Amino acid sequence: MDRLPPARAATRTLAQHRDARDLRGVIVEALAAEPINAQMLRDGVWTYVRGEREVGVAPGVVILALTDMIERAKLVPDVDRPAWTREVILWCVEAYFGQLGGVAVGRRRDSTDDAPLDESVDETTRTGE
Repeated sequence: MDRLPPARAATRTLAQHRDARDLRGVIVEALAAEPINAQMLRDGVWTYVRGEREVGVAPGVVILALTDMIERAKLVPDVDRPAWTREVILWCVEAYFGQLGGVAVGRRRDSTDDAPLDESVDETTRTGE
């Protein structure tokens, strides 16, 4: 499993600074394309986020930077902005913390109790008795 970067201020070499600038350009370019090339955008987001993570940028700061890029992009139609924002943030979280996937954990949306998703688990397993 990947470890999180150390809790320190982000420091960059000149090359890392230029790489981050270029990757921001790729993301903005992908957002400006009509139609948006989702694969190019996803690749740009993943590469940018991994680079930011490596130099110690906090995940919240990375999300704010991506959100700012999306806000500055001239998405047409503008109603697509929330959907693309959501998608980019999900990609960001995946890239920063690792690939998401597997079985969902939590309650079903139509469930009113705290029953686990796997209904084969009996009451004693759920309560730990």
